Order: sequence, then structure tokens, then C-alpha cells
Amino acid sequence: METVTLHVPEEQVLEWIRQLSPDAKQAVIRTLLPELDRLEMLVEYGGQRIRELCGQRGIRWDVLSDVEREALIDAWLHEPPPEP
Repeated sequence: METVTLHVPEEQVLEWIRQLSPDAKQAVIRTLLPELDRLEMLVEYGGQRIRELCGQRGIRWDVLSDVEREALIDAWLHEPPPEP
């Protein structure tokens, strides 16, 4: 059997992907990013951890705006480490 190569502009391929169902789009992403499951687990852990840290300080993470979240994280990153 002979292999046929079809040349399709990248923009056309992207348009086809946009038309896929959400499940099919996820399959495309998982094919292109094999580490996606690991990344999603890391993002989920990070979300849980930031909520824990906020809870310890009496801060409600889920009601903060994006600007407030960025400022909070920036402040925490520049805090001096606790004394031993």
C-alpha cells in the first residue's frame, strides 16, 4: 500500500481542531502534551496548598481578585524566612 502525503495549511488544521468536541480537544492536547496529567496534578496540589496557607492566615483565597492574589503571592515571596 502506498502512503499519500496531504499538505494542509496549519491554519486549516487549527480550524479543524476548534470544531472538535471538548473531549476530542482534550485528546489532542494529551497527544501533544504527554505530561499534561502530571501538570494538572501539580496545579491541583498548588491550588489546595495556597488555600491552606491562606486559611492559616485568615485569608479567603477564593474571594480575592487576580490582582490581589498576585500581590499576596508577591508579598509572600519577598517575606524574610522565619527564624529557626
